[in-house]
Amino acid sequence: MWNLCIKKIILNITKSMELSNIIKEGEWFCAIEGIAIAERIYNFYFEEYDCIPQNKKIGDLKMSVVQYRLFCDFEGRPIRRNRFKYFNAAYCSPMSINWKELLRKSICKNPKEYASFVKSLQKPKEIKGHITLNYVFDEQAKGNVICCINAIREKLPSKFTFLDLQNTAEDNQFVINMNNFTDDTFDAPTYIRIFLIYKFGDSIGKRILFNELDFEIHEKTSS
Repeated sequence: MWNLCIKKIILNITKSMELSNIIKEGEWFCAIEGIAIAERIYNFYFEEYDCIPQNKKIGDLKMSVVQYRLFCDFEGRPIRRNRFKYFNAAYCSPMSINWKELLRKSICKNPKEYASFVKSLQKPKEIKGHITLNYVFDEQAKGNVICCINAIREKLPSKFTFLDLQNTAEDNQFVINMNNFTDDTFDAPTYIRIFLIYKFGDSIGKRILFNELDFEIHEKTSS
């Protein structure tokens, strides 16, 4: 029963993602909060650090994210604050005839708000994201781990892929296997949390180009 529910959820999301392909940059669409213009659409693909479904592989589309500006809600009322948003495109939809008519009326009734909205489109915004990876290690290796990760940061290029990170770690004989990441750190006495930071749109092929690596060491204190 549970597996059937999961399959239905995945099927619905897949259908939504296929529908989201109809959304084009520079066009109006229905976002979660109201009617918006799609400024940018970013595609993300499965990489080694992802939890990849059985029917997918590295390089397959993971999700599309749409960056947009809201003009009005679904009642036609202009949205004056927090217009800039981004969200999973699977939960957005193209404009129907009714929504197009509502938008037309809203623009006609609110010319000043529309002029302000158009002006805001001329000010592009940058979005930053990050990937979080957790690695468990022996607490006695803490000093070595910190020394190695700092050396890796120094040797990485200004923009790098996850494969670049893996190769640099191997070259520096990092005590942690970069493939042994985990989401289960509850019982881990010591682990490192690595943050791979990137700007939306920075990619090479189907891989994210990261521009920064940061980290935290977590130790479980004895009660």
